[in-house]
Amino acid sequence: MAKHDENRIPAHPLIGNEHLGEAPPRAILMTPLMSTVGALLVFFIVAVIVVVILPTFTMSPSASDNWIPLSDEALAGRQIYTANGCVYCHSGFARPQDHFVGAYYLYPRVAEPGDYWEGAASPNLLGTARTGPDLSNEGGQHPGGWHDAHYFSARAVNPISIMPRFSFLSADEHQQLVAFNQSSGGKDALLRHSAVSIGHALMATNMTDTTVEEQFPELVENLRDQGTFVEDGKPMDSSPWGLPWKPVWHINSFERGYWQTNNPLPVTQQNLMRGKTVFLERCVGCHGNTGDGQGAGAQFLTPGPFNFAGRQMSGIGDSPGMYYHRILTAGPGTAMENFGTRLSVEDIWRVVMFLRTIPNGSLETKDTVPTVDLWEPWEPNPPLRQYIDAHPAGDVVGIQDATEDPFMAAARWIAPGLAPDDEVLFLGQLPITLERLASMVHRRYEEGLQKAFDEAVTRGNPLPPRQQIFSTQGLVFNAP
Repeated sequence: MAKHDENRIPAHPLIGNEHLGEAPPRAILMTPLMSTVGALLVFFIVAVIVVVILPTFTMSPSASDNWIPLSDEALAGRQIYTANGCVYCHSGFARPQDHFVGAYYLYPRVAEPGDYWEGAASPNLLGTARTGPDLSNEGGQHPGGWHDAHYFSARAVNPISIMPRFSFLSADEHQQLVAFNQSSGGKDALLRHSAVSIGHALMATNMTDTTVEEQFPELVENLRDQGTFVEDGKPMDSSPWGLPWKPVWHINSFERGYWQTNNPLPVTQQNLMRGKTVFLERCVGCHGNTGDGQGAGAQFLTPGPFNFAGRQMSGIGDSPGMYYHRILTAGPGTAMENFGTRLSVEDIWRVVMFLRTIPNGSLETKDTVPTVDLWEPWEPNPPLRQYIDAHPAGDVVGIQDATEDPFMAAARWIAPGLAPDDEVLFLGQLPITLERLASMVHRRYEEGLQKAFDEAVTRGNPLPPRQQIFSTQGLVFNAP
């Protein structure tokens, strides 16, 4: 053997000539059958025992402080929600990373295990995808009219939505589904929905022919007993500042800091064109392709969308700041979504700028280019100027953030322009203060909670202690 062969590392055993061409015997130790059985065993141990069985028998969280039972109508709506596969696109839980601190919409509260307590709402509807927005806090985010339009055709209120129509639902099924949406979010949702319904009733009454006796019969009766209801009052009666009571209520649905705020962006064709693009993408479902307030969703909304095409842009609520506040927050009493988390600050101001060109024909066709000469400036008229001067923004700065009463916080959302000592004669008849608004919201909240509780008891559902369900400790008003 050559010397270099002796030093090979590693050394290979010599094979006799009689075994040349033969391979050593081999055996596959991991057969396909064994691989399959092993994989199934591991899956069963990890996925079933650890993920399903152990939590089921070892984890039994108490109902969270935010948990409340579903009403009969909401429970029926839950069945419709699951039967139509809504859970395939909408999740039912908000994670810590979803929580928008200080945001106006979407995920105002992080989900807790106790939010999915046993009872009529079990098993939970966590979902596996978030193609559409999470709905765990949907209650009170929109008034009923918005839901009516949305289920008829989602693109009627959001032209870029990919959600299919649900117009095939019967009237009862539709109402039940909306009731389930409005209950999603526990006490937090009930408080928000109570505030939204009060704000919507006030605004609808202020902008339509509905009377206060029709909307608030018990309150009117109580005020009559107290001698504070103004029987012969009229909406256009002058307030002490010269401004009629009807626009007084309207202006107080905006925060004072926005009453006279001007658009910070320069009026240029580029800004106007961008504003038109956003309007066509986001707003035509309700406000219409020509801005006349006759979009596909308008038939479901009361009060209806603004008609920008047929109005002079110099009215009481037409300041750039008020339009900005409305688009940013939607505000009380409207069926509009807020766009504070959907559009940039600059794009909202560009839309505000573009709105002031619509009366002069900037939406006559889709391709009409809005030019600077179509833009209308805004100046407050003398009565409005007098009212604004008598109600400086400094009187309400910091008040809303200081309150810990959730019902007062809701009242301040309904009428953010009111100061603690202000009193407005709603439609010239109904004396409204922040304290009275808070009381109205509180009563609406308690009525809804009592109804859901009584129906759950009748159904025989397991419930946490009654004191816990009706407690308002830790209750926070998260605005829509």
